[in-house]
Amino acid sequence: MTEALEEKLGHSFRNISLLKSALHHSSIKRYALQFERLEFLGDRILGAVIAEFIFAKFNVEEGTMAKMFAAFVCADSCKAVALKLELDQHLVTAGNHLRTNETVLADAMESVLGAVFIDGGYDSAKAVIIRCWDEIFNCYDDVNYDPKTKLQEVCQRETGAAPQYDIVSVTGQDHNPTFTVSASIGNEKVTASGPSRKKAETLAAKFLLQKLSNPEA
Repeated sequence: MTEALEEKLGHSFRNISLLKSALHHSSIKRYALQFERLEFLGDRILGAVIAEFIFAKFNVEEGTMAKMFAAFVCADSCKAVALKLELDQHLVTAGNHLRTNETVLADAMESVLGAVFIDGGYDSAKAVIIRCWDEIFNCYDDVNYDPKTKLQEVCQRETGAAPQYDIVSVTGQDHNPTFTVSASIGNEKVTASGPSRKKAETLAAKFLLQKLSNPEA
């Protein structure tokens, strides 16, 4: 079954037990140590490869590089790549519901990268990351990946004030809440919902940016 994942990764493991260890999530206690060690390593390898990629491909200032780096290595990007690879179909977890959990998927992606690095070295890990992150690179724009920072910059430049975020409501069960927040600047105000306050604020910031750029819409 791992052959399909290896093909999508673009890496054939010499030591397949490394990949199997990376796919046994830490929710299963006897696998926790190895999974978490691989995740730790994969996180650092991902950071090194992404930093090198940005430096080589984009002739931009340090602040912009930092924003791009944060977007490419964030949990949302790792989760998106994990879903593209159908990692959820290969994960072994203490409960089936964990296989679609955003944090679990992001952590597992980093664990797999750690396994690739140990199995094949830096060049192999770099090749996998560049291959699998291709859509993330191509879809990058600072509004979509960091709308709160972009909104802050726009507001301070145009009005000298900062946007305000307020919780409108929290609904749903404790383990699966929905946050609705508002984002406002001056007389402009929008609302958005998400599974966490952070995600709701991020989406509200994006909506407010769109409204400010197209006030007639």
